[in-house]
Amino acid sequence: MSRTLATFAQPGSFISAAGSPGEILVGRKVANTSFIKALLHYGDFDRYCFLVGENGDLEGIKALLAGHDPATVDRIEVRNVIELPEAMARGEINVLHQYSHADHMGAVLNLRNRYAQSSLPVTAQIHSLSYPSMMNSYLDTALARPSEIDAVFCSSAPGREVVLRCFAALTQQLKEAGLELPQPRWELPVVPLGISCEELAKGDRTTARSQLGIPTDSFVVLGMARFTEFDKMDMFPVLTAFASFNESVKEQGIKPTLLLAGARQGTRTPEMIELWARGLGLSEQIILRVDFAEQEKAGLLAASDLFIAPSDNPQETFGITVVEAMAANLPIIAADFNGYKDTVSEDVGIRVPTHWNADMDRISELGPILYQRPLHLFLGQSIEVDLNALAEAMTELCLNHSKRSEMATAAGRRARKLYDWSQVIPRYQATWDALIEKPFQAEPQRRHPLRMDFQQVFGHYPTTVRKTQRRLNRSALAAAICPQQNGYPIYPEMKNLFDGNAVMAALAFAAETVELDALEAKIKEQVYPHSPWRASLLVSWLLKHGLLEGADC
Repeated sequence: MSRTLATFAQPGSFISAAGSPGEILVGRKVANTSFIKALLHYGDFDRYCFLVGENGDLEGIKALLAGHDPATVDRIEVRNVIELPEAMARGEINVLHQYSHADHMGAVLNLRNRYAQSSLPVTAQIHSLSYPSMMNSYLDTALARPSEIDAVFCSSAPGREVVLRCFAALTQQLKEAGLELPQPRWELPVVPLGISCEELAKGDRTTARSQLGIPTDSFVVLGMARFTEFDKMDMFPVLTAFASFNESVKEQGIKPTLLLAGARQGTRTPEMIELWARGLGLSEQIILRVDFAEQEKAGLLAASDLFIAPSDNPQETFGITVVEAMAANLPIIAADFNGYKDTVSEDVGIRVPTHWNADMDRISELGPILYQRPLHLFLGQSIEVDLNALAEAMTELCLNHSKRSEMATAAGRRARKLYDWSQVIPRYQATWDALIEKPFQAEPQRRHPLRMDFQQVFGHYPTTVRKTQRRLNRSALAAAICPQQNGYPIYPEMKNLFDGNAVMAALAFAAETVELDALEAKIKEQVYPHSPWRASLLVSWLLKHGLLEGADC
């Protein structure tokens, strides 16, 4: 039996073709693009369906599939999201996976509950979890009653705990208001984000150091993160810790280099770092690679001896750069924070303590109305990474070559065993396979309580609403275009609802006077037997454009 996984191809979900110039490569887009490419390579579904919201999304899919072999491309189909309910009802989709658990999951679950006749798991992936608006998304999702066949993939155990705590807080707050929230019965499997270990280990150390102007005997500490103090790690404490480390190894004749690489993301942070480095007397030992190309990453890793990730912002859930560094056989020094608690085990690196010292009650109250960037700046600036421990860890791994070498070997081994896409995708697949086999009870009569019924809430705007006994004729304009086989323009997006053939059929049915409801019934029966809801929209369009008119006109 053929099996199909469907997913939404929303704008902004993926990196555009090879990463367009000036495109901000946020972690979510990078992760989504890598995931879908890996899924097409390692997944075992027979077909993959991209659901698009408008015709313009098609170009993004073409770019995403560029470079794939013809056999893979032949397994891809594209449908407009309008077709989703019918596809669910006919059992043409076996799993519906979303790239973010916070994007209209409640609406998707509600559609599944109403239209699916057999088991159709709805799954999603967590990314950043620190946006206050997510509490609204969680409420929307909970009201759609996720069941045992649904799942949210959590990239880390700490991230999973955030989701659980959010639902617990939401439940408690609603209970205090006298309301009861149905509890999701879904699964929350912990499956990490994946990487291509082979690609990341291809860098040439000698070539990379030559291009960067780094002496062959220098001890290089690499930090790789976007240059933004708003929602990524603060680089200034890193420089302070590096200065302490630099002082501690001077007596041994070691002059380390700090290599910082990342996207600028609209900030002046790189220039500020250069000024602070000058003030610390470190200008000759700091190298910045701003907005480096993706193909440079393997070289940056190869040029380095140690990778640091003192993350201090709740915006980050997993931290993909750490496992990328592990794949390049680099030992790690990371903050004891977020997903690093999972990825950086004792055999591959050192986790340094972090401390949340501030009372965040007022910021939590203001969170929903604060802009995202200052909100996350306030959050990050309230969290301390132990700088003494960070400097001591750098010193230890610099001076203890044996320990550093053992950690490097263990890091590469751990990356290949746990984080290569060849290992990660089968874990997704195993979860989907298990969910598909679970029993499912459809809820065809239940509507989502947050659903907006447009005619109910805007029905007082027009003069009349749905006069189903209205008598109609095709107009003189329609009679004129019928011999031309519909020369009337239809907007491209409207062709997702009906095409010229449907227009011609409807006009033929109205060659003689007919009541509106009778015309719709005929269209449902003869044109759209599998999606009868389109008939009403077609008739209303014909009336709007003067192709149908009242019989008394």
